[in-house]
Amino acid sequence: MSSSRPPRSWTAFLLYDLLLLLAGLLLLPFVAWRVLRSRDFRRSLPQRFGFVPHLPAAPGRVLLHGVSVGEVKALRPLVLEFQQQYPDRDLVIASSTPTGLAAARSLYTDLQVVAYPLDLPGAGRRFLARVKPTLVVLAELEIWPNFLRSCAILKIEVAIVNGRITERSMSGYRRVQRWLPQFERIALYGVQNQRYAERFHKLSVPKDRIVVTGNLKYDNLPTATDDLAFQASVWRGWSQTAQMVVWASTHEPEELQLLQAWLQHPASVKFVAIVVPRHPRRSGALLQQLQREMGARPLLRLSDCRERVQLPAGAVLLVDAFGELEAIYRGVRGAFLGGSLVAHGGQNMLEAAAVGVPVVVGPHTENFLEEVAKLAAGDGLKVVKDPAEVVEWLILWLQNPEIAAICGRNATKTLESERGAAQSTILALQKSGLLVV
Repeated sequence: MSSSRPPRSWTAFLLYDLLLLLAGLLLLPFVAWRVLRSRDFRRSLPQRFGFVPHLPAAPGRVLLHGVSVGEVKALRPLVLEFQQQYPDRDLVIASSTPTGLAAARSLYTDLQVVAYPLDLPGAGRRFLARVKPTLVVLAELEIWPNFLRSCAILKIEVAIVNGRITERSMSGYRRVQRWLPQFERIALYGVQNQRYAERFHKLSVPKDRIVVTGNLKYDNLPTATDDLAFQASVWRGWSQTAQMVVWASTHEPEELQLLQAWLQHPASVKFVAIVVPRHPRRSGALLQQLQREMGARPLLRLSDCRERVQLPAGAVLLVDAFGELEAIYRGVRGAFLGGSLVAHGGQNMLEAAAVGVPVVVGPHTENFLEEVAKLAAGDGLKVVKDPAEVVEWLILWLQNPEIAAICGRNATKTLESERGAAQSTILALQKSGLLVV
């Protein structure tokens, strides 16, 4: 699909480039500090100026870009769909941050991974000349004027996938469109929902370039049958001898608030509460804080009891390690997702809901308004106002497994209906002429 390109404003681009160079000069001390402190940053810096490896020419090569870890992970179902439908198509993954690059190398071990260039003059064209893609796929919203201009000069089509744009971002783009138009350089906008589609249209993007394809993060969720990590973990054995709930991704002071409400509930002596702070580095200080509240009740730390055969009734278990939540969710009767009793905006509840765990959250879920609304409407999630209500729901699910199971199935059913964005995205690329069937 080719698109007409209006004349560029050389004055606007010159001003833009001068501002970028000025910002670069101001950031030189910070860059020097990062070069000295971070090996990953040093490794990726030359590539950020476009000096990526020269790749051999390959017909139909697709470059997929995710700015950091979240976007790189979100691309995974789309990459799998590409590989299934186009097994001979060469795919290259790009990211902008050291953590994003590390995640890409871990997730896509069979693909070439490169650092996405800074939007400095010449960097984008150098990068594209070395990677040689025929199609560039940008996750969510990565619109950089010089890079898009280089794609246009080299006649490389660009598509947005999993597209999203906030009201604030839309207002900012509208202010600069007069001097530096760029949205017309993108051939296809595959967006998450109708609200985002309308916002892109307000930026003068033609409606025939905007397709609602759904959100790739739903395709990326685990399923109830993907439980190999759980089967091989200590959580499987503990779940067979104890009835457990989890307080997941908690923020200070949520743990103490919940513990006080938990200890006041007489039924809590029969059950086990698992505490997983959002930042495990807090575990040392948090352990001392929790101990002062526990009295005679057992307080355990995961690193001290992995060999324990069973967890005692009434215990609280503090998880002081990363990477445990996926297995934990499969062994509990209910989950509270943190960051929602304090003004943080909430944490991601989708992984718990996807494997059939009933979820309760506090009133602060601004980071996940759409997800909370969907799950609550399907009766797979409860929104409450305080720690006491959180505990009431968790105890209810522990005492009534059938009620917990119904709520968990509702959550899973709601999320299943949202899957399919990867297939929809590939179909949109095909219909737009960017991919040949």
